Amino acid sequence: MTKRILILGNSAAALAALRAYRACGGEGQVTLVSREACPAYSPVLTTYYLRGRIPEEGLFVCDPTFYENSGVETLFGHSVVELDTVNRSVGLDDGRRIAYDLLLIATGASPRRLEGLAPGVAEGICYLRTIEDARRIRRRAEQAAHVVVVGGGLVSLQVATALARPGRPVTGVVSSQQLLSQNIDPPAAGMVQRHIEQQERISFLFGASLEGIEKDGESCLLSLDSGQELLADLVVVGKGVAPNLDFVDRAEIEVGRGILVDEHLRTTAEGVYAAGDVTEGRNRVSGLAEPVPNWVNACEQGRIAGINLAGRKVTFEGSFPENITTVFGLPVASIGLARVPEDDPELRAVVHADDGRTLYRKLVLRGDRLVGALLVGDIEDAGVLRSVIAGGGRLDLSEEEVLRGELCQAARLRSCRFGSPV
Repeated sequence: MTKRILILGNSAAALAALRAYRACGGEGQVTLVSREACPAYSPVLTTYYLRGRIPEEGLFVCDPTFYENSGVETLFGHSVVELDTVNRSVGLDDGRRIAYDLLLIATGASPRRLEGLAPGVAEGICYLRTIEDARRIRRRAEQAAHVVVVGGGLVSLQVATALARPGRPVTGVVSSQQLLSQNIDPPAAGMVQRHIEQQERISFLFGASLEGIEKDGESCLLSLDSGQELLADLVVVGKGVAPNLDFVDRAEIEVGRGILVDEHLRTTAEGVYAAGDVTEGRNRVSGLAEPVPNWVNACEQGRIAGINLAGRKVTFEGSFPENITTVFGLPVASIGLARVPEDDPELRAVVHADDGRTLYRKLVLRGDRLVGALLVGDIEDAGVLRSVIAGGGRLDLSEEEVLRGELCQAARLRSCRFGSPV
């Protein structure tokens, strides 16, 4: 009997699962449901689209023929409003019900939205996750004289960089005391901040929380807890993401900060798998159960889930935290445990910093094993460091060599010997 495979979602995890399922000989009837009415595209590239570095068509990672050639029925532009894991079916927003034998939830995540805003105000606030979000920001930016970006994370910095122009300043409102507080440490953040402010297009207000937003003609008036007020023609908010699981009954599927999955990407409901940003699983570096929302992780989870949907039994080794970005030409890479928790005496860090060259390099070690790296300015060897961290290997490099700056030479690093994991 032909199995009915249902995939909810149409981004990194969903596509990787579909490809892996077919590559492993999966011959089931596959239906894919996506709330967006278009083929898959890369959300990672939306900031490049905002900058004008790529055209809109450059965002897409496949076209309609991909789904046809993969033997997939697509239901684009529809949301799932109900999941019945007992009778194995989902309800769509148009009243239809889709039955399944095996289900993959790969619905991703959405930006966390500001709460308590009046309807007229809320409609004027922009977020960046989807292609429609990017279109909207570009349209509004054409007439904007002053932009405010709320948040100091990866998306916020990329948006600020994309929108900053001579004559159109950008103000960043950051509730913490540093940029990229979830990814890098204060010294590295200070280096990134100084580099950005040298461009004279972006300024930051740190330790500032947003208390309210009101309409002021065609603009918005932002009130901060400091008593300061900002007038903006365009407000973009980047305050993290939340998994898309409103349709999930928590009595049937266990949920923490995301859908909990085991090493085979199975949920607690029979026949239901989950992959990508909607999930919470084991971080392979820290060993903790937590969401790790990034494109690479979503692709690998999707691949493993697809293989298991095809009837094989393979294990997902765990999510790997890494983020690489470029801010006004300055590359920044955070790999593994890039920040050292104060309550973990087993971790230690060795650092080389050169403010004059805007260079910062930190290795985080547990014993003689490399578990994290933070690079600013020179990230040529990020791939090598990632391989060592992911493999649990030893780095044959002394602290003295690091402190003398020899780690800054990519050629020196590549000549190092890496031990095999035990």
